[in-house]
Amino acid sequence: MPIEEKEKLFLNTLSFEYPKEPVTFYFSLEDRTDCRLTKLNHLLFPSNIKDIFPKISNSDTLYTSFDYKIDGLLPLEINFSANNFFIAKRYYNRQIKYYFNQKGILVEPTFIKDNQIWLQNKAEKAPKDCAIYDRYTIKVNFNHFFSSPELVVSFDRPSKVLTKSVSKFLSENDEATADLFNRVVYIEYFQNENGTRTTRRQVTKYEKLKEFEDVDYQNVYPIINRDLAAFIGIDDDEDEQETTVVFQKKNRYTKYYGKISRFYDTYLNNDDFRAIAPIDKKGFSFVNPMQMGKTTPQSKQLIFGRNQYGDYQTGVVPQKGVNYGPFKQPIYNNIQLFFIAPKLHFQHTVNLADYLLKNYKNYFKGLMHYTNVPVSLTPKGFSIQFLDLQNPLPEIEQALENRVLNPDVKYIAIYLTPIGKHAKDKEQRKIYFKVKEKLLNRNISSQCIETDKMMQVIAEDEKNNRKNFAYTLQNMAIAINAKLGGIPWRINTPISKELIVGVGAFKNIDTNIQYIGSAFSFDNSGAFNSFEYFHHDQVNVLAGSIENAIINFTKVNNKPSRLIIHFYKEMSEQEIEPIENILHRLNLDIPFFVVTINKTESEDFVLFDGKNVDLLPYSGRYINLGNQTFLLCNNTRYEDSIFSAIDGFPFPVKLKIHCPNDEALQTDRNIIEGLIDQVYQFSRIYWKSVKQQNLPVTIKYPGMVAQIAPHFSSGDIPSNIGKDNLWFL
Repeated sequence: MPIEEKEKLFLNTLSFEYPKEPVTFYFSLEDRTDCRLTKLNHLLFPSNIKDIFPKISNSDTLYTSFDYKIDGLLPLEINFSANNFFIAKRYYNRQIKYYFNQKGILVEPTFIKDNQIWLQNKAEKAPKDCAIYDRYTIKVNFNHFFSSPELVVSFDRPSKVLTKSVSKFLSENDEATADLFNRVVYIEYFQNENGTRTTRRQVTKYEKLKEFEDVDYQNVYPIINRDLAAFIGIDDDEDEQETTVVFQKKNRYTKYYGKISRFYDTYLNNDDFRAIAPIDKKGFSFVNPMQMGKTTPQSKQLIFGRNQYGDYQTGVVPQKGVNYGPFKQPIYNNIQLFFIAPKLHFQHTVNLADYLLKNYKNYFKGLMHYTNVPVSLTPKGFSIQFLDLQNPLPEIEQALENRVLNPDVKYIAIYLTPIGKHAKDKEQRKIYFKVKEKLLNRNISSQCIETDKMMQVIAEDEKNNRKNFAYTLQNMAIAINAKLGGIPWRINTPISKELIVGVGAFKNIDTNIQYIGSAFSFDNSGAFNSFEYFHHDQVNVLAGSIENAIINFTKVNNKPSRLIIHFYKEMSEQEIEPIENILHRLNLDIPFFVVTINKTESEDFVLFDGKNVDLLPYSGRYINLGNQTFLLCNNTRYEDSIFSAIDGFPFPVKLKIHCPNDEALQTDRNIIEGLIDQVYQFSRIYWKSVKQQNLPVTIKYPGMVAQIAPHFSSGDIPSNIGKDNLWFL
């Protein structure tokens, strides 16, 4: 069946055309107090600005009223084109904001000055004293594939706003302070000369209100953040616990498309909006077949353990493949488990030990099946019980000090925690990580599971005759194997001598500080050699760690055939230059590729398949967005198998490919396809879960290290545990 009959792909974009004739804008080199002008830096200067300001330089600042004529400002005809995209984008953003403001709708500028529209969702039930706002971003974008402008319409995560003002909330809650507030909605009322009333709504930071004049705090409404949610007793954390199986995945595609299509019909599909941006009346843009590509069929293939004849087994689905056993067993042969659990629930460890060492519902076949080495329990009395559910750390620490460890034994702690890493209270969140650190200091790897959620799943299994907890046990088993130096499965690809570096990031919500993690692989099979961790601005540390990785590689191999870096954002020249210098200093004339890998959760592109009732595109399908940028669908909807909703509906990932030391290579079709395939493959060796991930482990693993390590007392990974194992899974 031809591709065009099997799928009907479209994006969340609306194409439009620039004006055919030049538009006159008005400019000044000085700001004005008698009117509102927009400030422009040199990146926004029109290409022909020297026609009116011959001596202007990049250090100058420009001011404009755009197409509104003001005496004293100099006119300039602007051709809307790729050369003038950024000032055209600013112009359209201004017009779009005015369009929604005139309707009394709240508009917040994003970090890059796009418009985020806030619409109250009265149909969905909101928590007490809260209102839910659906948020939509309209991003003015230049389509590099077709060299034309477009609007990207995205549905962002909804926001909850307290319906009680700051004044009212503080007066009713004696223990509440302004520290609970971060961002707020501020409503101002103005009396016009003609007697009418104008309302202006804006989102701002609470601390910035002190810069405003005559703020009426009865008209300031807090936006719910984590701390405020915890204070008023509502759940504002949508992150899923990875130790818990989610059995009914919501279809994000149908929800997302339903939201943006209704938004389009209500606010954009009319003559008034087309007077601003003449968007195509056909609606969202269908993908041109010239843009389409697909990963190779073998790129999803994995290698698992051996069968009874000694042959490695291959497959696509880890959840099934792990039943063949691991590709490689752990490096230890005397592994002992012990439990750390609340005394209140310690009786559950007896059953859990039975499940882990024997079986669960005849589906999970015990740890030994997934490790291929014996696993036993520690002697009676070794496990740790604690009483304090709010802060078990002192009790756990004291008990660990009293335990004598056998150097011939590799210990694994199964921690039944009453506090998860997503706990609402800041101090409680720290305890989760501190316990992990105390164990690592004793060279003990740990596997955590939230007690309440474990008990809930097991109870539901018993009630409904299910085996859902078996999947949680599978996840624990493969993570334990990986932490002990084993390999649950690997990519089924010929080994090549590549040095692959993954760099991911995690921003600590408590400190607002971003941390960086990196992971090194010595080949393309996905087997990782080491990890590093540092602050986001330590570019020389990153370069130095790459140098060490290259040197370590050459100790046991010849020089690498190429260097590939998977980076969580677009790499700056400041970050690239030290790496180029290292390659030069080591006399390594090898290709150096940077693959930027971004999640497309919001404010970005989403691809839909109109031929599929779920709207989910086929896995491995990718779309060329132009400018060496690609949208890769990374899910489990394969053309040769039946899709299960249990696997979830992940959005595509956006890739951008760059070769800093040989730009000609970044247009080589075979190279591009190979690099996309590799990202696809590396997303299939996530050893914390048997479920498919849409981000490659080269980004995901470093992000996990960057999330955990800052919580440790030393601010770094304990030196005794080393940086060459997967302790963080």
